[in-house]
Amino acid sequence: MARMENNNKSKVILTVFDLWHEKNSKILHRPKEYSLKISDHIVCPSISTKNDLIEIYNIDQKKITVTYFGIEKFENIKIRKDIKHHQKPFLLFIGARGRYKNFNNFIKAYSKSEKINKDFNIICFGGGNFSSDEINLFKKLKIFDCIHKEENNDDQTLLTLYKSAKCLVYPSAHEGFGLPPIEAMSLGCPTITSDHEGIMEGVGNASATFDPNNILQIQMVMEEYLYSNDKLKELIELGKAQSKKFSWDKCASETLDVYKKLLD
Repeated sequence: MARMENNNKSKVILTVFDLWHEKNSKILHRPKEYSLKISDHIVCPSISTKNDLIEIYNIDQKKITVTYFGIEKFENIKIRKDIKHHQKPFLLFIGARGRYKNFNNFIKAYSKSEKINKDFNIICFGGGNFSSDEINLFKKLKIFDCIHKEENNDDQTLLTLYKSAKCLVYPSAHEGFGLPPIEAMSLGCPTITSDHEGIMEGVGNASATFDPNNILQIQMVMEEYLYSNDKLKELIELGKAQSKKFSWDKCASETLDVYKKLLD
């Protein structure tokens, strides 16, 4: 925050996306304390983050407003015809892979299922190139040839992957909200996600879910849904309906209301 104190000449509205560092630090770690103290109001993307703010920083709930994010509409974007690794059906993973994103538990669950890693590849979009530690883990689990990093990071490629994937797997152990599953739903891509409360606020009952810390459960849920066309079809229909609840127009309107009420 640029200003060092609130001199009451202007209002301070702070957006807090998540409190992962506070919830997972082994020591008392309160990096947002000063910014929260001088803010007049706080906006956050989920009730989960709101509850964390109240619990960790003892913030008055009247000072917090939840405005859900919207999703990319991918308008006027065409599907690509030259994406690699389409020789085999694939599971899609999106974004960063470290820490709470829980990528390692996902691939360990994948590696434990002979039929899944025989029938499906994994394609990772975004998140940078695989690290040496990741590559060594793939080799140790004997799935090196099954996991691929998409080289392109543009919206056209992302749209193509959403449209082509058997499903999106989103195993994150913590999120302020989590947009990729809702984007996937809007495009008819079924989702299998962790049951973290921030993610559940977005996906509702339209996603198959698992405990992100339970590798066996991740494996079992994937097997249950990947081999049932009826269950995948149900997820697709539920997902299309659920995704309609989230738009950037709605997010912008609700955020503007926060500013107007504070000024009034």
